[in-house]
Amino acid sequence: MLYAQTMAMGIIAVHGGLDTSREKQYMEILQEAALQGHELLSKNRIQALEAVLRVLEESSKFNCGYGSVLNFDGVVEMDAAIIDGVSNRFAAVAAIQDVEHPISVARALLEKTSNVILAGAGAVKFARKQGFPTANCVSKEQREAWRQARESLARGEKPAQNLYTGLAYYADTVGCVVWDGEGLAAASSTGGYSLKTPGRVGDTPSLGGGIFASKTCAVVCTGIGETFIETLTAKYVDEVIAGGSEPQQAVKSALKRLHKLKKAEGGILAVNARGMVGAAFNAGRFPVVVVADGKLLDHYQPVNLTQELSVH
Repeated sequence: MLYAQTMAMGIIAVHGGLDTSREKQYMEILQEAALQGHELLSKNRIQALEAVLRVLEESSKFNCGYGSVLNFDGVVEMDAAIIDGVSNRFAAVAAIQDVEHPISVARALLEKTSNVILAGAGAVKFARKQGFPTANCVSKEQREAWRQARESLARGEKPAQNLYTGLAYYADTVGCVVWDGEGLAAASSTGGYSLKTPGRVGDTPSLGGGIFASKTCAVVCTGIGETFIETLTAKYVDEVIAGGSEPQQAVKSALKRLHKLKKAEGGILAVNARGMVGAAFNAGRFPVVVVADGKLLDHYQPVNLTQELSVH
């Protein structure tokens, strides 16, 4: 089954990022995150989203929070965003440093201010005013990967690390979409891509680029953010679903469009107002976990378009 449908307790779907490992230890963290979020879904869909991503931000295995990749200068700069499709409220932090949970800062911005995006030092200042303490977001794995990559560049060689993950095998931007039976919402968190230019901001805080939610659907994207921003891919998914397509059809269409326009890799996850989930990708891996009515959907698999797109 490529999608789930429910009329009861709602849907939570979370992805671990493009090229993230699907090994047991990674999938178990994603499952834990989704189940924790589902416990809160009937109370507050925004709180549920935050809970999901906080689990991933605390793990060194995902490219967000503590596991974020380092930029060219060896600094972690993170983006996070959250959107409620019912109220049409959106908030994001960009290039924020030294906070454990960027998604929580984004939620605070959403609920306590009229601002939409805060970046850099301003985002950090806001976080401190809200009581978020200074935190080290540099994992030993990412620090070593950065050191090896810079040494490779110094020798005139291309770094061996995965562009999305900063490491040999995992993990890119994480994201989550929810439907609570009444409304839709989405959230994403990321450290960006390996060795990015200091100050670079990706598609996570770009409304319509890498994230979107409305009364029609909620959608999150992962990959090289510039390509999603320039093609407004997340908004395209919303438009296709609004036109009558199911989420699975919409994300496949969007990924094909992205490849045609930008020759880019990506992963897209969406849910509509009937609790139907769609997920597709065209890279090495794209782990997705879906919880419907409080139960994990065993063996859920996003559609892999890699071979189909590689022949075009």
